[in-house]
Amino acid sequence: MPSSQKNAVRPLQADRTPGLFGFSRKQRRILWYTFAAIVLAGAGAWTYIYIGSAPQRARLQYDDAMRMMKPGYYQLAIESFDRAIKTWPGLADAYFERGNAYQILNRDDDALADFEKAADVNPNLYRAYAAMGSIYRSRKDYKRAMDAYTKSLAAKPNVDALFERGQTYELLGEHQKAIEDYDKAIVELPDAPAVYRARGLSRRNLGDEAGYDADRDMANRIEHRQ
Repeated sequence: MPSSQKNAVRPLQADRTPGLFGFSRKQRRILWYTFAAIVLAGAGAWTYIYIGSAPQRARLQYDDAMRMMKPGYYQLAIESFDRAIKTWPGLADAYFERGNAYQILNRDDDALADFEKAADVNPNLYRAYAAMGSIYRSRKDYKRAMDAYTKSLAAKPNVDALFERGQTYELLGEHQKAIEDYDKAIVELPDAPAVYRARGLSRRNLGDEAGYDADRDMANRIEHRQ
């Protein structure tokens, strides 16, 4: 054989040497892709479960916050409501109760913002409208107060909004309208002495002294029973 042929360089062969655990490069590549797909699928499933459990986790944080709604702990309650809202922004009750905590701490602007947000998240949360009305009434913004109480009653007939709207009518000098709201409140809650006293004052302002005396006596009887 000619020496030139003996010294010729042999062509490179494909690497068929078994690699880790005896797998070829192609097999290792397939295994890697399979592993990555499994990891990604698992991560996606975990993310889905985590996000799906947000309402439940937020509710637990909300419950913790509610346990702190007492003197000396309102700021801590607010921080817990913050966490609940961050976990699930759709928890309207958390905005509402955080607003109550703000109001107790005399942070009415923050409270009003939370009550408005609670009503945005859940338009049927009648308590949020009533709470807004109370703040507006304390600011002598009677028009907004009346609108808020009316929205509360549209969401659900309730004694608080009827009583507060009656009080607002009284401040505006509309005594008969106040009496009509007090009448409705008494139908819903017949054992509320404050409503009878308020109605009695409205009756007196209309010159009905007998009606005033009757409501005052009823309020006294209820308080005596209680």
